Amino acid sequence: MVLKLHWYPQAQFAGYLMAQDQGFFRAAGLGDAEIRWSTAGERCLDTLTEGDSVFCTGWLCDALVRRGHGEPIVHLTQITQKSAMLLVTRRESGITVPADMTGRRVGLWGGDFDVLPRAFFRKLHVQPEIVPQSNSMVPFLRGAVSVASAMHYNEYHKLLEAGLRPEELRVFTLAEYGLDFPEDGLYCHQRCWPDRADQCAALVRAVQQGWDYALEHEAEALDVVMAYCRRAEVRTSRSHQQWMLRSMAGLIRDRPDGTPAPWGELSESVYQAVGRELLDQGLLHAVPPFAEFHRPLQTQRKGP
Repeated sequence: MVLKLHWYPQAQFAGYLMAQDQGFFRAAGLGDAEIRWSTAGERCLDTLTEGDSVFCTGWLCDALVRRGHGEPIVHLTQITQKSAMLLVTRRESGITVPADMTGRRVGLWGGDFDVLPRAFFRKLHVQPEIVPQSNSMVPFLRGAVSVASAMHYNEYHKLLEAGLRPEELRVFTLAEYGLDFPEDGLYCHQRCWPDRADQCAALVRAVQQGWDYALEHEAEALDVVMAYCRRAEVRTSRSHQQWMLRSMAGLIRDRPDGTPAPWGELSESVYQAVGRELLDQGLLHAVPPFAEFHRPLQTQRKGP
């Protein structure tokens, strides 16, 4: 079984790594899963349609747009329940409101990560100069771009580790502009359902076990994450991965209103809200039927 994850090795994927490390994939009858990583700008969801992976992770808004364009992508479970994406600038840049980004150099990830910021710019009528952004924040630190894309659990903390103080930064949280889209989800090719429905359900259960284990055994999970980072030559620190893992706990366990979220929840109301916003911003022509996009699987989770 090939499982493609949509970024470099890091604690954002601790649940999958612990499912492998603790044997949850094998116990679920999936054998030793082959975990493959992605890079900035790579379109992870392409691996489903091109046949290079059986399962992959990705953001809800990107998968919804693809499904709306006819791609045979099926949503199995929703890992995170809210958005963690930010646009960050230095206060000295003079950018105080989104409109000030017009004409300024803004770093954006390519690949499957551009739908959400594009929705932000269209909604607020902002026309920035888009600059491709990698996984490095060095261009922002050196002033090559005025605004950088960041995840609260990752790049924002990298800036703090680099010596910037929170009061030196102005942070635009996309969720505060009506774009609180759930992000990380687990997907398969349409042909896997219903022919391989049992395997899909087994994978979701194993991933759930992996995340429960990772969040309950932080030190052990960080050991495993750091080992993967070293093998992939990802420069990081244990303190950064700890920040990320603790941030992921809140994204997984809590809805935007702070109430506990059942494991893997994607309600039709949330799905339709995301779809309507994408329609309003001209990124989607029609919202695909929820029953065609999402395949509910029976899982049970411990309390939050």
